[in-house]
Amino acid sequence: MQLSVSERKRADIARAALVLFARDGYERTSVDAIAAEAGVSKRTVYSHYGDKEKLFLLVVSDTYDQMRERFAEIIGRMTGEVTDAEKSLIATIREAVAEVSHSPERALLLRLVIAEMPHMPVLLELWRNRGITPILTSLVTRLAAAGLLSADDPEQAAGHLSALTFGQINSRSMMGTILLEQAEIDQIITSGVHVFLCAYGAGKPA
Repeated sequence: MQLSVSERKRADIARAALVLFARDGYERTSVDAIAAEAGVSKRTVYSHYGDKEKLFLLVVSDTYDQMRERFAEIIGRMTGEVTDAEKSLIATIREAVAEVSHSPERALLLRLVIAEMPHMPVLLELWRNRGITPILTSLVTRLAAAGLLSADDPEQAAGHLSALTFGQINSRSMMGTILLEQAEIDQIITSGVHVFLCAYGAGKPA
């Protein structure tokens, strides 16, 4: 679908703002600089986003939502027809990691949120409300209903799955700032899923 002129300008402003906020920080980034980077007037920035704080929060939330939507699409492909939980979880998480790691916005967004969260507590609430745990909880619930997992508390189980896979990758890559070899990523995912299933595999005490 082709974007309108107004939609293109809004997208250009958002991309420029994300890059500059991540590079220079919130305080040192001016609306003038964002407008120049986006190739629009300062008035255009204000007309689309209001003030700088609104622009900052919308850029963070919109960027994260876009990444989360791509993640949800991948996770959602696992259906009730799954017969091997281990193979399916490894393949799905590998695909999700590949999609996220190749997103140029991810490292920018993570650095930005980590740097600015102490000064903007609202970012913590935004981050919690848009986490991936609810998506993984839905997946765990479906697998448990199919008899492939034993999890009385799907949300807690999803948190453990996330910590053992995505959390380990984030830790070793310094939140995406260090490029990991594919073999290391595969090892993290495979071992993480194995440990998860040792606790939550079918037939395990819930």
